[in-house]
Amino acid sequence: MYKLYDYQQKLVVETRQALSNGNKGVLIVSPPGSGKSAVIAEIARLTTLKKNRVLFFVHRQELVKQIKDSFIKQNVDLNYCTIMTVGKVAHRLSILPKPNLIIVDESQHSRAKTYQKIFNYYSDIPRLGFTGSPWRLSGKGFKDIYSTMIQGPKTKWLIDHHKLAPFTVYGYQLGDKNALKHSSTGDYTKQSMDNFTHSIIHGDIVKSWLKFTKDRKTIVYCHSVNFSKEVAKAFRDAGINAVHADSQTSTPKRERIMNDFKQGKIKVLCNVDLISEGFDVPDCSCVVLLRPTESLVIYLQQSMRAMRYQPDKHAVIIDQVGNFEKFGLPDADYHWSLEDRAKHPHREGSTTDGPAIKTCPECFAVIEAENITCPLCGHDFSAEIRRIQQKKDQELSAIKAQEFHIDLIARKKVSELTSFKELTMYAKAKHYKNGWAWHMAKRKGFI
Repeated sequence: MYKLYDYQQKLVVETRQALSNGNKGVLIVSPPGSGKSAVIAEIARLTTLKKNRVLFFVHRQELVKQIKDSFIKQNVDLNYCTIMTVGKVAHRLSILPKPNLIIVDESQHSRAKTYQKIFNYYSDIPRLGFTGSPWRLSGKGFKDIYSTMIQGPKTKWLIDHHKLAPFTVYGYQLGDKNALKHSSTGDYTKQSMDNFTHSIIHGDIVKSWLKFTKDRKTIVYCHSVNFSKEVAKAFRDAGINAVHADSQTSTPKRERIMNDFKQGKIKVLCNVDLISEGFDVPDCSCVVLLRPTESLVIYLQQSMRAMRYQPDKHAVIIDQVGNFEKFGLPDADYHWSLEDRAKHPHREGSTTDGPAIKTCPECFAVIEAENITCPLCGHDFSAEIRRIQQKKDQELSAIKAQEFHIDLIARKKVSELTSFKELTMYAKAKHYKNGWAWHMAKRKGFI
């Protein structure tokens, strides 16, 4: 049995208090890598101590095994626990023992039909949802599922207190972003991501890995099986032991690959949305993002996979598809809410006053925009900052001059206007309909 950190114990206490206050649904939010499994196991232990039953479910079998291991370590009485994937629970509702408490991990999926079926069947049973990011592409909130939300520490706090590893993001862009097209879900279509990856030279992926993070244990995130296999081959062709795995890989082979990766026999593990949730390899210190996404959940789960804490560890995130440009850095101060939000805005969930970022042209590190010198390579931004300010001043001056000129034109009579350009500015100032300036210019013989 392990002792919880103070912030984890605080989550346990606050969660139990929320239930005792009469809330039937409580959503617990804590960043990826902060140890939600330990909190879940402790709540399950306290529940089963009183001979009350716990129903735990999650959407993937690998996560079921992980939580079982956590329960065993925490001396949870498994005789009072049902631990399954959400699909299995949904098909066994009539034969499962009725729980006293429902616990759901990765509960950003709670709006799915199978989850709703279970919640409706056990409508009188209190439920706890755990997630690192309560966010959906649709913008739909969770207030009809969870009546209150409890938030754990921020990512910056966890880094400062040695519970997550510090990190560096390298924004080394590959591929033609113009190829990406949105689907009805709000994320990119598979076909457009295929087209996007066709514009990536596989050798450049390996070159950037060698440049930024040679010899680190690395997870590479791809969007398709074929692309993931091609990337793994490019690494092997360069003499680097790389393997591909996906959800269709046979269970024995997948377990063998995961164990070999954990033991260091495999240096680079390429995958397709397989190692985004619950996969824990603390000595993995690098991730390579090759899957463009509009989903903040996917971005945080994948980018933070290398940030599991170990003493003296510094994680490296190589974002080669520009996801950081939409969502900021993983330690941005995201504002979570149970309420609905606007659908698909950029930087969703982040505070409007979060730090702006920029990419160093020398070392490609993504740093805060306020830095005058790059903290990694020492590149001096003074000249660029002066040029940007000069450009802003020129643009502002041009805008003011144009506004003055338009104001001057607006005071004239139509008969005093002497060109098509003046007629256009006059129409703009007077809010006339499109086409007025053209017809008037034709009548005056300007065109």
